[in-house]
Amino acid sequence: MRRELVTIVCGWLAAGLSAFGVSASEAMAAEEAIGRLENAAVFAAEADYAVTLPQAQDDVVYKVNLASERAAGDRLCEADYLIEWELPTPSGLAEGFLGYFAGHHYRYRDRRLQEYHFEWDSIPFLTRGGGVQRNGQFVDLLPQELGATLRRMRGDSLVAMRFNPDTVVGGEHMAAFTVVRSVKGYTGRIMKILLDGRNGMPLLIDNEFNPGQISEQLVTVKYRYPADGEQPAVPKSEEELMARFPEVFEKFRESNYSIENLRGEPMPGFSLPTPTGERYTREKGARFAAPTVIALVDPEAGFAAETLAALRRAAGEAPKATNLVMAFISGSPDRVEELTGSLEVGETVLLSARSLARDCGATAFPAIIIVGEDGKVANVILGFNNSLASDVIQSVASL
Repeated sequence: MRRELVTIVCGWLAAGLSAFGVSASEAMAAEEAIGRLENAAVFAAEADYAVTLPQAQDDVVYKVNLASERAAGDRLCEADYLIEWELPTPSGLAEGFLGYFAGHHYRYRDRRLQEYHFEWDSIPFLTRGGGVQRNGQFVDLLPQELGATLRRMRGDSLVAMRFNPDTVVGGEHMAAFTVVRSVKGYTGRIMKILLDGRNGMPLLIDNEFNPGQISEQLVTVKYRYPADGEQPAVPKSEEELMARFPEVFEKFRESNYSIENLRGEPMPGFSLPTPTGERYTREKGARFAAPTVIALVDPEAGFAAETLAALRRAAGEAPKATNLVMAFISGSPDRVEELTGSLEVGETVLLSARSLARDCGATAFPAIIIVGEDGKVANVILGFNNSLASDVIQSVASL
């Protein structure tokens, strides 16, 4: 298959490449092929991902399991997905996974689970080049992302693209893309893609980077599809992902529990600056002088002022003396001072509390944590509502 593909590509290169070929019918066929990739409803495949370096004796070959479902209306990513990979190494088998759904991205490798939540911190999702959810290893192998990549290349003035809607490779009818990206006469990348002639799904991808140069690198991806066509479940929630990888979440998560699971547990330790330049420090589970309400607040989010007003009212009307800690995950001291104004007895303001939010598992704000004098979390209240003050008063009264 590889030799036949190269023969096809060489023929196209000799003829001269142009954007989507030389005819309107070929352009329409290419558009249809891209659309089939982008709009793949469900997808499941295994892939061999081989990296060839001129100076290396052996290829580096990953085994990759891919599963995705089109995420209609999700502006952050074309698909929800779960990608599992493994790589034999001299020291043993390296393995990991990547998962995305509804603004939540998880990636595990090297005994470390990283997670990103759009409602917690949108910046990693919006960085140039597509964000963490699109730039994770092997995400570009998914048909939905492959289609989006081809569409972006279509609009790149440095790219020449050719599409053959019907070619025979190894006795099978296939479609084929060839993409060449050049800058000032220098070819930086040649990408060749073979698609199944029946359903338009990828069969082979060849990526040559810096061909003919000392930094040349070849990446070859060969897809295999389950004979029974069974579609692995793509997790749609953290609970489903945790059920799939319980040991990873238990041992290697940087935040070992979501904030809803804090109830009954010791309050995580923290050491954060105050607006006066001091630090407020507490060890995990340390006792509090009085029942304490800890509010994790995003000063730029909606209802920040309303949340603080309700909590101050609750602390003042609670049946027992109650302290209030207002922990701002971001924002300038001026913005924080604008929200808090003059402090009352029993009130504390903390800055740069994103690390505390992470350790508590908070993904949306405001998040209210009620802690008893014994240092254990009695209740967690998420978001602002008109009954927030009475809910806090009731939680304090139950201590």
